Amino acid sequence: MAMNFSESAKSGIRSTHALNAGVGPKDRQTIALIDLAIPTEKNTPTNLSGSGLSLTDRLSLTDRLSLADSRLDGALRKLDGLTLLEWCVRRLSESTLIDCIVVTGPPAYRDRISKTGLCNARWAPSTYESPTQRAMEVAARFSAEWVVFASPLCPFTDPTLLDRLVSRGWANPDVDFVGFLSPSRPSFSLQSLGLVGEMCSRKGLEKLEENKLWEEPCDVPELVRRNPGIFVTKLIPLPEQLCSRDFRFQLETVADRDRAASYLEVAGDDLSWQKLAQLADRFA
Repeated sequence: MAMNFSESAKSGIRSTHALNAGVGPKDRQTIALIDLAIPTEKNTPTNLSGSGLSLTDRLSLTDRLSLADSRLDGALRKLDGLTLLEWCVRRLSESTLIDCIVVTGPPAYRDRISKTGLCNARWAPSTYESPTQRAMEVAARFSAEWVVFASPLCPFTDPTLLDRLVSRGWANPDVDFVGFLSPSRPSFSLQSLGLVGEMCSRKGLEKLEENKLWEEPCDVPELVRRNPGIFVTKLIPLPEQLCSRDFRFQLETVADRDRAASYLEVAGDDLSWQKLAQLADRFA
């Protein structure tokens, strides 16, 4: 069943809980959303790939829940004593323009993440099945004008690049979506890069519902990219240094985490994108 903002604002608003002392919502704010329940194509069973069907049609509800659990498992992997989820929240909290950080997923995830130190992040459990529905529900709960989408597998998301993203969105009120691109490499993978977020406006989320795209199990930025004719987008050129080769700061595998641990040993407190790119070049 489709869900509009007025309905979501009435359903379960008061069930939002802070894992620790959280910052309460205020009118028209920018929130960062970490959705722990998004299944990924990478983990799709191989006998289903290439079938020509959407992920929604290919996978049963049980399959989707299993793939979502694998994302949670990844978010709870440790890097230098902290879970990747904790790293993600800490990096997002360094942004000067994000008002609130929200973590969402099925209510059953509560027990597994309650032991992680999530600072001022808010836990917003959701019973909705699709990422778009969960994003719409959270946006309504927190009176969000803009939602920044962040992956819990990206512990090095850069706060200065996040602030550039958010400021560009607020400066362009007619835009539905703000992201980054590589001018010299159109196919460059922002997901694998793992240093930037992408941002959708409240109005953009409403367009997803109006165009009946809310059931898709992929995340909101991917839906926007798949349907360019529906949305007004603003894309910011990435710093050229980040486009020079295929940097990978998304941590999905043991090898990814081992490589990141090596970066931390050398970087110390300087985790700026410039320093990380320099280290990645050195370790290549």
